[in-house]
Amino acid sequence: MLALPLTSNAGKTRLMSKLEWFVVMSKPGRQDDITIRLNGAGYPAFNPKLNQYSKKRGQYTVQPLFPLYIFVKLNIEKDFKTINYTRGVLRILGIGKVPHPISENIVLALQERCKEGDVIEAKYCFEDEMKVGDKVQITNGPLEGIEAVVSGTYNDKQRVEILFELIKVSVNKNSLKKT
Repeated sequence: MLALPLTSNAGKTRLMSKLEWFVVMSKPGRQDDITIRLNGAGYPAFNPKLNQYSKKRGQYTVQPLFPLYIFVKLNIEKDFKTINYTRGVLRILGIGKVPHPISENIVLALQERCKEGDVIEAKYCFEDEMKVGDKVQITNGPLEGIEAVVSGTYNDKQRVEILFELIKVSVNKNSLKKT
């Protein structure tokens, strides 16, 4: 984390962190409440959703892209307690117990794909076999263009688990290509 020196009126120097994006884990079903609450308090919060066709329901449904997780831009040194103790928040993700920022490029890439209401439209296609450790680039869908590493496979052969930055997600295999 980059800290910038800041001189106060008294001539004392203190450190001030820049604003960075963090992933906040929420209690189930509380993502929208937390996003509204944090945005209202002046913290940029982003809760991307995915609009995709549900074969089970026979219609399009809008669901969280990352169930239980939202993105919040904050000064971790100053805002940690405020965010961590917001109603519905479980914790700020990090390495061990230390919060760790994610790349702003990931959030910007997701925001660019969003339509009104932070909703991304789903897209689909197919690609060849992938195994754990393969570097991949997502070729379509809401995360198109983002690079990741395959961290697991599923028995149905249609999905793989990928890891990028701090978030582990499951995606259709047909939405990836080896890099």
